[in-house]
Order: sequence, then C-alpha cells, then structure tokens
Amino acid sequence: MSPVLATNRAGNLVRALITIALLALIMRTAYLLWVFHTPAWTSRPHDIHYCGGWYERQETADVSGAQARKLAGGRLKQVMRSPVLRPIAAYRPGSACPRYVFAKVGEDTYVTYEITND
Repeated sequence: MSPVLATNRAGNLVRALITIALLALIMRTAYLLWVFHTPAWTSRPHDIHYCGGWYERQETADVSGAQARKLAGGRLKQVMRSPVLRPIAAYRPGSACPRYVFAKVGEDTYVTYEITND
C-alpha cells in the first residue's frame, strides 16, 4: 500500500510533510508576488523598490557585466537579496542612490532598471 494512503503513523507523517511542502510553496509564491511583483519562476520583476524609490524595468535587451558597469559608471555592488530559493539581487555602483539598478539573471547577464520620476 502507498505510504500516502496508509492509515498508520507513516501515512500520517507523509501526508503532513506533503501538506507542509505545499503550504510553503504557496506562501513563497504569495510572498514573491506581494514584495517583488513577480512569481518564483522569474527574476525579472517589473519594478524594484530600492533607496527610497522605485526603479522600473527597461524594455531593452539584457546587458553583460561590462555593459552594466559602463552604464552605471563604476563597479557593481550587491544591494539586496530576497530570502527565497531563487533570489533576486540588485546591483548598483558607489554609495549614493544610482540612476540605474541591475538585477542579475544569469552568470553574466543583467536586467536594467531606471529610477522613476515619481
């Protein structure tokens, strides 16, 4: 008999673990949608909240690390990371609030975000 269908302790344990896993997956997706406006299967949210303002994704092709450093005018530094299995990291240069923020989506691939004029 399958452990899921069993009526003994093993069946109860398996059912409890499956329930916990499903709840964790649902809550993780809800958290990502609420905070980052993106589901778990993408690292390209439409906007990122950083440095007291909102950065909007640019509808341009992904850039390499060298292109991102050139556009940013300096070395890129990680500034935030989501505490989930597939983290979203934003990178920026220097210590001031930058005009551009970059989300790393590959080994050397970044999505460009520009600060909005709100």
